[in-house]
Amino acid sequence: MLRTLTKLIIITVVLSSTAYASNRLYSDNTLTPTNGLYLDINMGLGYLLEDSYLIGANVKDGVELLNVNVFASYGNWYLDADRSQLSGGWIVGYSAIEHSNWDLDVIVTQAQDGFDEKGFNLYNSDEIPQLKGITQRAFDVTGGLRLSRRFGDNQASLELLQDISSTHNGWIVSTFYSKIIPWQNWEFRTGLGINIYSRDFTNYYFGISPKEQRVDRPVYRPKSAMSVVYEFHAEYPLNENWIFLAGWMTTWFSQQIYRSPIVAQNYQHKAKIGVRYVF
Repeated sequence: MLRTLTKLIIITVVLSSTAYASNRLYSDNTLTPTNGLYLDINMGLGYLLEDSYLIGANVKDGVELLNVNVFASYGNWYLDADRSQLSGGWIVGYSAIEHSNWDLDVIVTQAQDGFDEKGFNLYNSDEIPQLKGITQRAFDVTGGLRLSRRFGDNQASLELLQDISSTHNGWIVSTFYSKIIPWQNWEFRTGLGINIYSRDFTNYYFGISPKEQRVDRPVYRPKSAMSVVYEFHAEYPLNENWIFLAGWMTTWFSQQIYRSPIVAQNYQHKAKIGVRYVF
């Protein structure tokens, strides 16, 4: 059992991208205790459009040939990798308390992707001139507590996360409110979140050290920062197994982030359209 879960975690980490959250943010999430082993895998493909906030980075677009979504649980433990939603990512958790639609979980997840002179695209062989000379920022792994409450098709959550990978040693506080709206055969999902980042987090990813300084890139040491996230998703069943999906997500950054010399704008947009196959 432990060997199987370990393999699933490795697959999840390799396939994940920016991990703001997963389907745990919605009221129909299945991250609750189960009897024995439960495993659900579905996959799909789509077209993704992403407007990076890093200076010099081009708008990224292209076909995602294979998106794999994995959910596994055993007793109070669960593993969730969700790439169908734009805010999707990976999470390993333990359901500590479940009472009257309140849930308290211990979770481990990723809060921020790493980047370097090539931007976020690890497979891009071309350096971005405006990022030349910066040191590599590694992705983090965070752990902490998540408190949530479901009421009907709504859910509100609060997450307190601390870097446990010694990447930046900072903390993140995230709140999120979501709502599911069914209409005929459609299902609409909308959510609004606020993320607060500590000084250590902000300075690691968006600060500029004396070593990175150049004429057009001064030393920059930001303090704590925040971001606001809005997302909207729509799903429609094409038949018993295939589901059409589309989504939009916008993130706005506070001035401590967008005034960084390596940040071009105070927002980022993402859009996606595709299909998912459910076994």
